[in-house]
Amino acid sequence: MSPVKAIKAAYFSPSGGTKRAAMLLCEQFGLPVEYIDCTCPPAKLPTAIPVAKDELLVLALPVYGGFGPRVKGLFSQLRGQGGPCVILAAYGNRDYENALAAAARQMTGQGFVCVGGIAPIAPHVFAPSLGAGRPDEEDMPAFAAFAQKVLAACENAPLRPAALPGDANAPRKPLRPIGRSRDKDRCNHCGRCVRACPAGALNELLEVDSTKCVNCLVCRFSCPTYAWQFNTSQTKAWLEENFSARRAVEWFA
Repeated sequence: MSPVKAIKAAYFSPSGGTKRAAMLLCEQFGLPVEYIDCTCPPAKLPTAIPVAKDELLVLALPVYGGFGPRVKGLFSQLRGQGGPCVILAAYGNRDYENALAAAARQMTGQGFVCVGGIAPIAPHVFAPSLGAGRPDEEDMPAFAAFAQKVLAACENAPLRPAALPGDANAPRKPLRPIGRSRDKDRCNHCGRCVRACPAGALNELLEVDSTKCVNCLVCRFSCPTYAWQFNTSQTKAWLEENFSARRAVEWFA
């Protein structure tokens, strides 16, 4: 029997696609799961979230420009005790590039042994036709095989880290620019977008700090009056022209 008794699943999921992928993966383990929503400013979370050695951490993040979200302090509260973790990097059918490797490096530094990584496809936030409905039934065998391999890896003493693709030290590329605007007639200045922004990119005057914004669209999803609008037509056209062919789930353990 695997020494893993339960799962803690920490996720960053502005549009819900990464959370759904994490939930589908966690179902494959057949263990109790505690979900930790990190789609918020890190200061809103406890200063430390311990993960016991007999718990498996599932760290789930969306891919932006080949890495996880560039949010200062994201997932930094998670504290391992030499136990296992796996990285789930959900991406919109383009590429996950260095996301697995970079997240694994962070978690290793926080006391975990990264025994696996998986890169499922989820709907792209700028081009929803890419990855529409995914993960789907065709993806489930890969999820199940990965979960079984991870459970087997957790029986090793000592735990051995998996070889994950990507370069954790690669420089981040600038995100593709998108047009952003706020409809002042619709905006009621409720402040929900300011409080929800995980990157602290919005101030009380609803001004955007473009050096902090990660294009996660939390401001749009949290706005009750749909005042935030984004012009993603050029990015959408580029993605649909170049990355429409279905990609398979890739996993490593």
